[in-house]
Amino acid sequence: MTFDQIETFYLIATLGTYRKATERLNATQPTLSARVAALEDRLGVKLFDRAGHRVALTPEGRQFLVYAEKLLHTRAEALRALGGDDEVLGIFRIGAADTMAITWVPGFLAHIREQQPRATFELNIAPTHQLREDLLQRHIDIAFMVGPVSHADIVNIPLCRCPMVLCASPGLGLPKRKAGLADLMGHDIFTFDRRTRPYHQLQQYLNTIDAADIRVSPVNSLQAVVLMVEKGLGVGAVPLAVVEDKIAEGTLVEIKSDIAMPDIDFSIGYVAGPDAGAASAVGAIARDYLRSLGSTKSIEILD
Repeated sequence: MTFDQIETFYLIATLGTYRKATERLNATQPTLSARVAALEDRLGVKLFDRAGHRVALTPEGRQFLVYAEKLLHTRAEALRALGGDDEVLGIFRIGAADTMAITWVPGFLAHIREQQPRATFELNIAPTHQLREDLLQRHIDIAFMVGPVSHADIVNIPLCRCPMVLCASPGLGLPKRKAGLADLMGHDIFTFDRRTRPYHQLQQYLNTIDAADIRVSPVNSLQAVVLMVEKGLGVGAVPLAVVEDKIAEGTLVEIKSDIAMPDIDFSIGYVAGPDAGAASAVGAIARDYLRSLGSTKSIEILD
């Protein structure tokens, strides 16, 4: 019985299919099938019932899964204690919220490909509520998202804080002085998707100050928000990091107003477990990379 066999069994059991395990381990399905067969021969029991593309644990498989988790945890602890590296192998799937994907994640991907040359990195951009579900369903391995998120199985590590601003095209004609609520009436405020925390925070704030006549228009793409605001179709309520270059160029202007918008905190999230070593390593590299860029007016690094 080898750790390769135990890890293969654990990943198939937790991911639910051989295909997902082959992607994680960068191995062929016949190789994984041979490892499982050898493990079943050594234990003298059948671990999986195979039905189509998915597999189900037998009673003996469920019992062995408890021991497999303990063995893999012990190995991970030993490697950490003795300075062993968590090398990332195979296909590693990264999820990112729009703000992260538009700002520092592209540079990070170039950086980590140099750090981990034996891995293939995939990027999935989605709102936080979707990234949370993708983590739990094991569709992605790590997420840079609005957080922390609430779930016992998800590890949350603070990452950064981004202030929100109102911005508009200079041609929209909003006053250069501080804009009052009356100045914003009749203009759409484009912002995050309706299912996001920033959207609800903005909408709830407007309700508390009796500004329900201001139209908040949710959009599921920050890049689309910026394009519409540049064309003078309305006002954008977005993270400063997303538009600071355009404000510096003069294609957008920051609008000062009485509307208070809380900063957005982002975190690193991944599912806890004995196979979390690669995610932990990628998360640490991400924090180090972002720290190397330094805190700015638009992105504050959280400790």
